[in-house]
Amino acid sequence: MKITIEELEAYLYKLYGNRPNIDETSLFMKLVEEMGEVAELLNQRSGRKTVDSDDLEVELGKELADLIHYAFAIAAINDLDLNEIILSKDKKASIKYKRDTNLEDFVTDRRNN
Repeated sequence: MKITIEELEAYLYKLYGNRPNIDETSLFMKLVEEMGEVAELLNQRSGRKTVDSDDLEVELGKELADLIHYAFAIAAINDLDLNEIILSKDKKASIKYKRDTNLEDFVTDRRNN
């Protein structure tokens, strides 16, 4: 199953949007915690730390999913349209860094082919 950014934001708003004990600060603390777990896995993959898991690829995927979860949850409870923000920011970066394409054009071309 594929999900859209809008679906993820709506789901996370439903989870966190109306809970008085959950706010952007607590979600940010979870985001930072997950970022530390990603850093640890990357250190293990590069050989700078002892490997704790048999399958670092699977663990890395899980931790990156957690990062996305909390980043999008913060956006959701603040009513930010990350879809529009991501497209706009990428378009500006494409111009700034003189890229041949931007995300919106890439997705449009991909969907049309």
